[in-house]
Amino acid sequence: MRNKNIDYFKLQAKNLFHDIKLDFMQNDEEYICAPRFFDVNAVMSDFDVDCNDFTLMKAQHLLAKMVGFSSWDELINASESELEQKKDVLNTIDYKLQRQKIYHIDLSGYEKIAEGKGGDYVLKCPRLPELVEIAQMEPNAYFQSCEDIEELYNDTEHFYVNVCPKWSQIRVKIPGKKWPDWYAVAVRNIGKM
Repeated sequence: MRNKNIDYFKLQAKNLFHDIKLDFMQNDEEYICAPRFFDVNAVMSDFDVDCNDFTLMKAQHLLAKMVGFSSWDELINASESELEQKKDVLNTIDYKLQRQKIYHIDLSGYEKIAEGKGGDYVLKCPRLPELVEIAQMEPNAYFQSCEDIEELYNDTEHFYVNVCPKWSQIRVKIPGKKWPDWYAVAVRNIGKM
């Protein structure tokens, strides 16, 4: 059981590392993707995080501090009951994002209306039930590469899906919302893109 708890914290540290590096990369490149596991803004405002020098080891140390340990060493040397308790703490703290459902949507065969940088592209899709469900969620992302496509703002018959193969992610445009607000919902999609 102890090894399972340690493995759980190692996985969470990797998730934290990837979310913070992704958030930092957003500021330097054209990609805008939502973190998947942690509220990076909240973490960075409460802890001193140097994104230029952020490593997996630093993510482990930061995760340990987030759950009340002074260091990663203290965490991995904690008792089984302490680890179980801290696991519960981690799942209830404000830094954790709600676990996102992973969608399996076949998007092959729909009309490609735009291509963006980094391999992203935009599809015009029918009102698939999965896309309707996603569009009803709280917006959490920008819709990439499409500010100048007027069709996106007026068409209520279709959903426009920004496909980001690099991140196994899609962003579904919320009908009626316009750039530059957050007006899309980003979710993981491991179906055919």
